Amino acid sequence: MRGTLLPILLIPLTLFCWFRAYHLHRKATSSLFINVSEKESQDVSHTSPLTSTDPVLQRFDNITMGDRRDNLLYFMQISDLHISKFQKTGGTSHFLHFLATVLPVIRSPAFVLVTGDLTDAKDEHFVTSRQFIDEWVTYQTALQESGALNRPGFWHDLRGNHDCFNVGSWGSEQNMYKKYGVEKQQGFDFMVEKDFGRYRFVGIDACPKAGVARPFNFFGYYETDDMDRLANKLSNASLFSNHTFLLAHYPTATTLYGKTSKGETFNDISRYISVYMCGHLHKLAWGLGDKLQTYQPTHYLELELADMKVNAIYRILAIDHDLVSFADIELPLNEIPLKIPPPSAPGFSVLPEKIAFPPVILVTNPKDSRYLMKYHEPVNRIKDSSHVRLLIWSDHDIEEIEIFLDGKKHNEQVIYRGNSKEDKDYIPLWVSPWNPKQFDDSKEHYIVVKARDKMGQKGESKVIFRVDGERSDMRGGISEFLIGLDWALVIQTTYIFGHSFTTLNMLFTKLYVTFHPHHPLLLVSYHISPKTFIQSYFRKTFLLASQPIFFYTLYFYLLSSITLPWFMGNMIPSAVEEGDDGTGLFWLFGIQLNSQWLPIFDTWRYALEDQLVWSIGAVIIWFMVITGERKWKRRYWILGFALWLWRGSSLIRLAKQYGNLAIWTNVQTLWWAFWGWYGLYRKYL
Repeated sequence: MRGTLLPILLIPLTLFCWFRAYHLHRKATSSLFINVSEKESQDVSHTSPLTSTDPVLQRFDNITMGDRRDNLLYFMQISDLHISKFQKTGGTSHFLHFLATVLPVIRSPAFVLVTGDLTDAKDEHFVTSRQFIDEWVTYQTALQESGALNRPGFWHDLRGNHDCFNVGSWGSEQNMYKKYGVEKQQGFDFMVEKDFGRYRFVGIDACPKAGVARPFNFFGYYETDDMDRLANKLSNASLFSNHTFLLAHYPTATTLYGKTSKGETFNDISRYISVYMCGHLHKLAWGLGDKLQTYQPTHYLELELADMKVNAIYRILAIDHDLVSFADIELPLNEIPLKIPPPSAPGFSVLPEKIAFPPVILVTNPKDSRYLMKYHEPVNRIKDSSHVRLLIWSDHDIEEIEIFLDGKKHNEQVIYRGNSKEDKDYIPLWVSPWNPKQFDDSKEHYIVVKARDKMGQKGESKVIFRVDGERSDMRGGISEFLIGLDWALVIQTTYIFGHSFTTLNMLFTKLYVTFHPHHPLLLVSYHISPKTFIQSYFRKTFLLASQPIFFYTLYFYLLSSITLPWFMGNMIPSAVEEGDDGTGLFWLFGIQLNSQWLPIFDTWRYALEDQLVWSIGAVIIWFMVITGERKWKRRYWILGFALWLWRGSSLIRLAKQYGNLAIWTNVQTLWWAFWGWYGLYRKYL
């Protein structure tokens, strides 16, 4: 009876732990899902999402895109500058070349949008993080020397996760964006009004309310209060704008959006926007993020921009007769990333000499059909247009332009309809007559434009197009798939499934073994007999349940990980310098600073990697050493020992980032020490 009592007691204990985990999760994310009854004192009044009968979708008229320089606006975006005090490759050098070379040639964009990570904020060893005033001064000085700050409303910047590393609050002295940034506020909202339309640009700051030091600062979140403000902005003004652009540092894939106090999700209010522009992901790795762009189900484009830091990419966007086109372009450098910082030009402290700049081409008509938005754009204007329309920027006069349609040279003359480079609103427009009805066959076609300047420098652009208004497949492959995922949901679901499967599998097996101690799978004779994979799996599972040290340490470790904090650490080291307490608790569900919860999803990501892969993996390997066949024991032991050493080094790194307290209060430390001792003990027993 005594031997069966403890396994039976595991059932109510497990249920209690699951209930507590659910309660903790609700508490950690309470700021994301406040309902109306909890916010009765607030005035929340915004309209419902757009439908096909709303006036904003009925605004399109019969304007023809011809050869006139009208109904045209262009602007630029850059992202992830990562100006660094220590990193000499790329980053700062790329940004300075952008200011010194690209801006003077593009000359008159309406404005520049910078979607976060203005500075790098990492130490010389790239382990710890803090805000360095030198990086912010470089950013401000470069903008001053380039003249970007001399034009009111020209430069609009947002914070990224690196810009809030180790920043305790918006009012913290460590929030250097508030002093050295251009906007100096949490987001922006401005309207561009032209004779031909009104265009809204809304920037949002989804950085954590308290910026934890790296690495727990990859995901952003938007609380109910933030969602209410955003919903009011979009619903109250978008009805009177031709397009609304929403800008953020984080893609939607890495942002945990809460609900408005009326229960509306981000998908509900996203119906008001045409384009979501962001950065943050740096093309990922191994070619997975070469084209992080997608058309979201609520009919807006999400366009992640590759970074300036390593990839040296900038973006030019144009709105031509309400059709939105863009081109992502590399800086014209001899090597990318640039390894040697350029010397300053005479008369400047940071800006380098201007470099050669080949022609840059943006085809605005016909628009690239992969990015058509028939619910937001007058796509019929392509079919009704009379001219191909091109924007070509060049440092020197253009001598030759060639247009090819489906591989055949377009024989119509290409005419310059732009204005002088000296004009305030410079628009380098080139046009050529065409007959779009020749391509109205419900199929894809392509246009190639080649330009050569008088110095022999060449530029080229290729665009897929359709004239029937239907959108082409983006052909984004794995990149398009990844940017369209809800990463937080995937990580959370994977962890919950893995944790639940492991817990239930161990519990049921333990109960079965308790009441069937002489099952054939537990016999030594079965150990030496040939087995299938399934038989071997159940054999190992039964043996694990019959080994008290393995079973109970692993089972209680799994339960503690969802009910207790993992460790206590100095989550915001800079808070001490300001006389505050930056100490916090790391839970699976977020980080707790005193009574404040930060529902950042980095904790789930860390748990998935650290617990299910490394910590439990080490135990399973030790178990294989003890119960496995003799010929495999040495190989398993070497693998387990290597994993154990790696886990130890990661704990040391954690101590460097969040203080020694993060080791001594860490359940992982106890886990690591015990299983290191046990593995060595059993090896040499």
